[in-house]
Amino acid sequence: MDTVNKIISDISQKLASAIVEASNYKVLYEEAQENLAETQAQLEQAQARLNEVSQTLEADEALKELFDEVAQTQHKGE
Repeated sequence: MDTVNKIISDISQKLASAIVEASNYKVLYEEAQENLAETQAQLEQAQARLNEVSQTLEADEALKELFDEVAQTQHKGE
């Protein structure tokens, strides 16, 4: 009977370890999904803001020329 108890104990330990490991991976996966959702929301906000800036520059040629001039000056300084 001692052998049966050792087998059951070993199986129980392995099962407990597998459950803990699976739980850890589940938490990591859920955190990664949350971070991905936050990052996607930030990207969408940045894209919306970039579209606003682009539309503003397209609507005002003088502003666009000034923007291009400043951008060239910055690139030369780098």
